[in-house]
Amino acid sequence: MMNSEKSRATETAILVVATILLVALGYTIDVIISPFVLIGAILYVLYPFRDVALAQRLMWLSLIVFLIWFLYSLLGLLTPFIVAFLLAYILNPLVTRFEAKNFPRWASSLALVILMIGVAVLVVLFVIPPAVGQFQGIINGVTVIAQDVSALVKSGKLFDFLASFGIDVDEARTFVSDQLSPRLESILTTLFEALFGFVTSVSSLALHLINIIIIPFLFFYLLKDFPQILKRVTSLVPDSNRKRVVEVGKKIEEILGRYFRGAIIVAIIQGVIATLGLTIIGVNYALVLGIMTGILDFIPYVGLIISLTVSCIVALMSGDPILTKVIAVIALFLSQKLLEATVLGPKIIGAKVGLHPVLLILSLLVFGYFLGFIGMLIAVPTTALLMAVLQEWEQRRSQVA
Repeated sequence: MMNSEKSRATETAILVVATILLVALGYTIDVIISPFVLIGAILYVLYPFRDVALAQRLMWLSLIVFLIWFLYSLLGLLTPFIVAFLLAYILNPLVTRFEAKNFPRWASSLALVILMIGVAVLVVLFVIPPAVGQFQGIINGVTVIAQDVSALVKSGKLFDFLASFGIDVDEARTFVSDQLSPRLESILTTLFEALFGFVTSVSSLALHLINIIIIPFLFFYLLKDFPQILKRVTSLVPDSNRKRVVEVGKKIEEILGRYFRGAIIVAIIQGVIATLGLTIIGVNYALVLGIMTGILDFIPYVGLIISLTVSCIVALMSGDPILTKVIAVIALFLSQKLLEATVLGPKIIGAKVGLHPVLLILSLLVFGYFLGFIGMLIAVPTTALLMAVLQEWEQRRSQVA
């Protein structure tokens, strides 16, 4: 017994010393240490203990972390694949309908690819150039807006109002001229650059010729073979869990599939209506404002407020009659929201994703804080997906209990 305890103590001491030396070795050669080396070392050390629950969890956790790092590192290279897969996912039901009517799947897929290429060419030739020009015009007009607001403030009525409360007028004038005007211009410039940055992003994306060439090919093959791809992915799931994974996948498709496809159609309709409506009202830069309205339509509540606010600001610098144009813009956006809530949403999107308004707003704030504008765009579907997973977990727990 004593010899056994001594041998165990000796083995433990050797393992501790070896671990310290290994860490020291890694520190001295940190230049060549990479996640590939680390994941290999972790799996090499833990593999003999793979029957132990803790070792299994550490191995899976290491693999998941490594996979996240790997995909993040290759995000730029994977962009064409991600875009092509999303397009194939969105249009797969349409191709399936054509296939049910005895149209060859490859033919309908090819027709959709050609149609998408045609639309992209039209956008690049006839939408992006004027949109970029209008975007620059709005940025240049920010200075004029700031000066007009500053002149309005300096007109005297505001200072008379402040004087009635005993506020020193000279200090107020100094504050307006030295601090308020420069800050107002800076805030408005930052606001418009943040809101319309996607325009320049889209135009720069159009310059990536490799992606433009690769995406249609990937899109065609993914769309043509989409059922086989899903079947292949499903076959990788162990038999014991395959049925439940398929059920969860169907539930996710039911929640998110129609939402994604319907939301895109509704956003396009809202963008077109906003562009035409603002043009009729006589608001400058209607094309950019319409594109912005369509994109922000994916963001509940916040998108409407931002679109309405920005359009009203642009209406202020669109010439007389200013008040009439601002009122017309407000009426236009409120009418659009009413149309979406009563007609477009129920008819095109169908059932909502089932998120409580409080949870919806919270998800927008959280995703927006960590991921910015992109986070706000994906907040609703991602939160709905997480809620579906949570409901599935609760259902399984109740069945076990």
